[in-house]
Amino acid sequence: MPSLHANWLDKINLSNQFSMVSTSIATLTLWHIWLSRHSAIFVGSSMSWICVRNQVIQGVHDLSISFNPKIQDSYINQLRLNHLSFNQIPVVVQNGTWTNWQVPPYGSLKLNIDGSCIDNACVGGGVIRDHTGMIILAFSSSFGIGNSAEAKAKAMHLGLRLCSERGLSISFMELDFLFLVNCFNDLWNPPWAIEYILRDCKNRIPSHAFVSLVFREANGLADRLAAHGHTCQGTFTFERDALPTTCHAAYQADLLGQPQYRPP
Repeated sequence: MPSLHANWLDKINLSNQFSMVSTSIATLTLWHIWLSRHSAIFVGSSMSWICVRNQVIQGVHDLSISFNPKIQDSYINQLRLNHLSFNQIPVVVQNGTWTNWQVPPYGSLKLNIDGSCIDNACVGGGVIRDHTGMIILAFSSSFGIGNSAEAKAKAMHLGLRLCSERGLSISFMELDFLFLVNCFNDLWNPPWAIEYILRDCKNRIPSHAFVSLVFREANGLADRLAAHGHTCQGTFTFERDALPTTCHAAYQADLLGQPQYRPP
């Protein structure tokens, strides 16, 4: 009997709702058999399988009231649960969206930037592209100690400084950090650690340029360039034919307009 019980325990499957319910019913049955046997030995009452059955049925009824499984079982298991009078809560399915990097209008330039902070080590990266999606300039840099907001703000500042130094006038700047976008657009007050950085960024960016939020999935190339900053010291710039190998896939995906899935 012990080996039989151990074998049953080894085969318990709690991966779906029906298995959880059936395991609970088996446990209730064993429990009430034990109670009935205990009463027969110590109280002198007779064991009755009808009594055990009725107690298990009552236990299943109580379980069905307190336990409402969400529907994620197979169809046959859902029928079994319904037969046992278990009311099931439908799962609200949330669908994700598809997004991709958008080229700027004809004759204009777009700057995408991103920053990263791992163990307080701040890095950043960005890329300037034209209306065909071709890279005009890309960069990666390490910034020293700081936090994520500082990393992204410094990446923005570096990108705008490189534009100024090379005579590039951008019309659009995108990043995937709502906090920084709203601080730059004077919707929120920036923390003192990045206030002076944003002030200088506003002095460098063309007056006609738009600064906007983009989904992280549509900012993949800037993300890869920022991640590359963790492998280098100082600032590095790249032409389109000399990108780090970790950036090739993201660049090609953007050139082809390949959509990226964004979870709900």
